[in-house]
Amino acid sequence: MQYPVIDTDIPYAPYPPTFEDLQVRINAAFNSLAEICDEVEVSDADIEDARAVFTGLKAPTETLLSSPGTIVHLKAILDEYDKVVIQSAAQLRTYVTNKLIIDSTNPDPRIRIKCYELLGKISDVGLFTDKTEITMRHRPTEELEQLLRERLMKTFEADQNDILIPPADITDV
Repeated sequence: MQYPVIDTDIPYAPYPPTFEDLQVRINAAFNSLAEICDEVEVSDADIEDARAVFTGLKAPTETLLSSPGTIVHLKAILDEYDKVVIQSAAQLRTYVTNKLIIDSTNPDPRIRIKCYELLGKISDVGLFTDKTEITMRHRPTEELEQLLRERLMKTFEADQNDILIPPADITDV
């Protein structure tokens, strides 16, 4: 019987973790950092780098995100962004509505008209929405049965007339 020999000295290729978005990447780095140390000093350069990564001015490279101060500040920015800016759709809706009301006093008539149009399209206002009304008439059962009999008789008579009429002779012209 043969036994395979497993060589444990095989060097592994460095496999950098792949993250789809910045939030997951920063959370993983922050959790790793929290296991190593309790307090991290954040320098002015770290703050600038974190803001540049957040705004998209700099790409979040491995060298840039190797600074613990940058990681801590970027985590704080992302957490604040999640909590304050987009807490709920209602808050964003109120913000947009308020901005439209402010912009509706613009001296340019094109901007004012567009603001009025968008304000009118808000579902609570419903000024420019198409509404469909359906009116239902309730009829007694006897009346509905009579209408159904009449239609069936008309259909039956039309079918009988089609059958009884002989086909017309076609003559050569």
